[in-house]
Amino acid sequence: MKISLEEVSRVLELSRTGRVGAAVVSTPPPIDAQEEIAPAASVEFSPRAQEIRQTKFLLDEIPAVREEMVEELRRKIKAGEYNVSSAEVADLIVRRTIADNVR
Repeated sequence: MKISLEEVSRVLELSRTGRVGAAVVSTPPPIDAQEEIAPAASVEFSPRAQEIRQTKFLLDEIPAVREEMVEELRRKIKAGEYNVSSAEVADLIVRRTIADNVR
């Protein structure tokens, strides 16, 4: 899966606000709330590891298909209102190529 700047922005918004657009998501349970671990097998998570866990949880909450966007595009196509200029297509091709090559 390739992640564009738009997807990164959505995750950051979700991380800060707990919502993207009209969708509200829950927060992951705290690590301490999981099943108890015997003291001999205890592990402490760094703040960075907790941040990564939070981000992964938020990414899992984002739907793979944004139904409201799909329905809006279907409506526009059916009504003949969906028009994309060749300049817009070229711009998106260049942006996607740049985003795909940034690592």
